[in-house]
Amino acid sequence: MGAPQVRPHRPGWWPRWVFAGALVLLLSFWWRSASRDLVIPVPPATTRTGAGVAQALSLFAFDPVATRAAEPSAVSAPVLPADPLQEEACGSDLAGLSIDTPLREAALGPIDALMLASDDVQLRAAALLIGARERRGDDRTRIDRLARLAAGSQDAIVYAIALEGCKGWSADDAGACGLLSRAQWTRLDSDNALPWLGLAAEAQQRHDFDAEAEAMQRAASARRIDAHAGVLPALVDRALGNQAPPLQRMLALSAGWSAQAGWVPSHANQAQVYCGADAVADRERRPSCEALAETLASRSTSVSDVGVALAIGRNLGWAAERLEALQQEQDAFSEAGGFQAIGFDPGCDGVARMQAWTRQLAARGELQATRDALARSGRSVEQWSAQYRRNFAVATAAAAEAATSVAPP
Repeated sequence: MGAPQVRPHRPGWWPRWVFAGALVLLLSFWWRSASRDLVIPVPPATTRTGAGVAQALSLFAFDPVATRAAEPSAVSAPVLPADPLQEEACGSDLAGLSIDTPLREAALGPIDALMLASDDVQLRAAALLIGARERRGDDRTRIDRLARLAAGSQDAIVYAIALEGCKGWSADDAGACGLLSRAQWTRLDSDNALPWLGLAAEAQQRHDFDAEAEAMQRAASARRIDAHAGVLPALVDRALGNQAPPLQRMLALSAGWSAQAGWVPSHANQAQVYCGADAVADRERRPSCEALAETLASRSTSVSDVGVALAIGRNLGWAAERLEALQQEQDAFSEAGGFQAIGFDPGCDGVARMQAWTRQLAARGELQATRDALARSGRSVEQWSAQYRRNFAVATAAAAEAATSVAPP
């Protein structure tokens, strides 16, 4: 059976948390959700007393001084507290306590304050964006603060966070976001193809094709493409160190992932549009497209960029063996995307998995962390790909049968 048609690939594993019942998804192959209430179980007998709430609130006390002093080690499993109360908190014995009001604020408020007061400009930027996306009523104020912070900073990650926060605001309501530009982002992170692709996309929208071509050439000469996958939860993890109680860590990381879920994917699609089927015949465009496809396939941090590299490679006439290898890897990512899932699991193992995955993303990038996870799965890329193709064929046949059954006679 031939390989299935290449489809737009949605990045995997980034959970969009749901705070009213079912929550989350993960690294994005599959998550999309809109609700906002998070419910943590508490024993029925406890929910009828003020003592139960007070006990739960007590679980969120941690020492900011100790937190600042404790730096997490890269890609290591967190050491969870052995205190029985903490073990109960990160277990599944609590039922029915809504986190939507004082309890959730008690968990997240101190962490927000800690990050905003930090000397680390990246932590402050992350706190401002996460807080704005929490919709606490001061989102406009937070985005203005974030934009001003980035405008006065030479930190490329802070600038990327601010540009993300400023998306969606109209020109009339831009406020401090008007201080930012993609041209400045390219100056701060000139070796990252992503800012150049964004600049090319802007030029294409205003039909400035010379500027688009120049930006695409700069993107092609960049040595990497970094979409900052998982940067917000990684910065939350950095702020927490190893001192925060497990339940508080779970809520704080989930808030970071929730904010990250709204992060718009990279502008790799600009490369796919620019390097369409006519790229083969365009002598001036082809070298840039060749270099971009190589970067997307091997030097990107984003899982979704493998699919874009595959599409461009087909247009450029890459060897069938290489295209098949990329197709198998994309299939494997799509099929295996759920096995690393980190949904809302208040158990201690769930907290550990979430923190470990967050740290793997920070240390390795999404694409390499995903490849590492596949290697640890005990199954080869070819096996994952074959399973995906079988499932895809079954789903396609079922859809065709359903369409036939409802067709008018």
